[in-house]
Amino acid sequence: MNPSDAELEAIVQRGLFAYRAGLFYEAHELWEDGWRAEPDPVRKAFLQGLILVAAALHKLTRMRSPSGAVRLLDKAHARLAGVPEGMGGLAVGLLSGDVARAARAIERLAREGKTDLDASLVPRMEIAGERAASSLAGARPRP
Repeated sequence: MNPSDAELEAIVQRGLFAYRAGLFYEAHELWEDGWRAEPDPVRKAFLQGLILVAAALHKLTRMRSPSGAVRLLDKAHARLAGVPEGMGGLAVGLLSGDVARAARAIERLAREGKTDLDASLVPRMEIAGERAASSLAGARPRP
C-alpha cells in the first residue's frame, strides 16, 4: 500500500465511524475535507459518492425529504460506478448495490407518504473482503 492509499483509508475510516453511528451530516463533513484536497479523479469520485450517500441519509432522516434523498443517492450511485473494488478499504460493489436499492425503496416509501427509514435500507459500508454477518450490524445506524 502506498502512502496515499493509507491516507485515503484514514479519511474513509474517520467518516465511517460517524456514518455507522447514524451521524450522517458529520460523516459527510469529514469526507468532504478529504474530497476537497484529493487530486486524483477516481479517488475524488469515490469520496464524492460517500459524501452523497451520507448527505442523502441526512436529507431523509433529518430534513424529511425523500425526493431529495433519492436524487442524492442516484448521484452517489453514478459516482461510484467507475470506482474499483476495495478503494479506501471499502467493498465498493456492495455499497453501490445498496445505494441503488435504498433509492428505489425510498421512492416506494415516499409514494406511501412515509419518510421513516428502516435501518435495513441504510447502504452498508463494509471493509473490502469482510462479509461476515456480524459486520452487518455495525454498518447500520443506531435507532
